[in-house]
Amino acid sequence: MGVSFHATDNSKDAISAMKAQIRQAMEACGKEMEANAKNRVHVRTGALRDSIEYEAGDDYAAVGSDLDCALAEEMRNGGGHDFVKPAVSEHVSDYESIIKSALEG
Repeated sequence: MGVSFHATDNSKDAISAMKAQIRQAMEACGKEMEANAKNRVHVRTGALRDSIEYEAGDDYAAVGSDLDCALAEEMRNGGGHDFVKPAVSEHVSDYESIIKSALEG
């Protein structure tokens, strides 16, 4: 009576699936960061708020605006109008939960 053993290497598929989950998490984090920044930004005309967008890659998510006034608004001395930094730093646990959920799913 013989014993037979066959092994299949599925590591490439597993790595590919994990990368897709991470990318999905970065998209979700980016969308959340965009919403958080838009909720925080000081609104006069709405142009700055409407210009806020996220970008996500394979292993990152970023949020910001390409308007010239965005940096000045973010960095205003004593004005308390920053919107990007708090959109990220005040919601770290939310982003961690998004990533954890994506990797478990």
